[in-house]
Amino acid sequence: MKRRTFLKTTAAVPIILGAPSIVKAAGKGSQKLRIGVITPGSHFWTKSMTRFGESLSKKTNGEFEVTVFPSGQLGNEATMIQQIQSGALDMGFLTVAEFSNRIDDMASLFAPHLVGNVNEGSKILTGPTATNMLNQFETLGMKGFGFGLGGMRHLISRDPVSTAADLGGKKYRITPFAPLRDFFNLMDVAPTPIPLPGLFDALANGQVDGADIDLELAWKLKLYDKAPNLNITNHMMFPVVSVMSGRVWSKYNAEEQSIIQQTVTEELNWLFGQYSKFDPQWQSDLKGTGMSIQKSTDKSFFGPVLDQWAEIWEPKAPSIAALRAEAYSI
Repeated sequence: MKRRTFLKTTAAVPIILGAPSIVKAAGKGSQKLRIGVITPGSHFWTKSMTRFGESLSKKTNGEFEVTVFPSGQLGNEATMIQQIQSGALDMGFLTVAEFSNRIDDMASLFAPHLVGNVNEGSKILTGPTATNMLNQFETLGMKGFGFGLGGMRHLISRDPVSTAADLGGKKYRITPFAPLRDFFNLMDVAPTPIPLPGLFDALANGQVDGADIDLELAWKLKLYDKAPNLNITNHMMFPVVSVMSGRVWSKYNAEEQSIIQQTVTEELNWLFGQYSKFDPQWQSDLKGTGMSIQKSTDKSFFGPVLDQWAEIWEPKAPSIAALRAEAYSI
């Protein structure tokens, strides 16, 4: 597979680095931006938005002052979406999962086995189809800047799993959104939404038998202590999207909009690079704990579930076909 640079702009506006008229028009800290994220400060999503604020301030000689609110301090993602729509919150770096509850076509990005790893996912998320999908956020009164990545999804469990048939009748923690619920329901698994901070205890006391998870969280939350079995499935990618309130976006002039867009794009590219670098390391770290790791990346692991999921979602998420065509050419 060829590697390529993921740096792309997602708005047809000129890139103006100096923006001298911005600095002349306003003083330091005169433009304040508040960004809400659901992840803790140690998570790469939060770090990317912190970097965005620092970079934007530097590029504008301190005119922009950005405050990032991690760990859902401003509410859950549904609440933050409402705040962004009203203009009460300027920006969000939020899961596409939450948006798929409002825009069916966002489910396209969760098509099982659409991509096989984070590098392929990064290419798809910066490709023409995903870039065009950003326009759909306008229906919610938002400006979509670009998609990022939160790694690939895998399965961790208290007991060993050889095939998806072993999952029948089990309870698995998932992020509660329709495409993923359907995926687990088709495997006769009870999808159980549990907040991430409570997942360790839920695994410990048997409230759930396993979880749909990425390697970063499996490592950083020490889930290997209570779920010592890992199936590397890469069954879905888990994208994130940077959005801004349309009301806030419309207040900026062309130069300001250009700098904001460029800076977001730079940090999304940084984020892609982190997952490309650290995903193999997290897998190695997890193996070092004594965790039993089984490679289950072949589509046959899920049996008929992939086709059954497609029958449900392809009519509702029209971008699936175009994304599959792009993925095939990677």
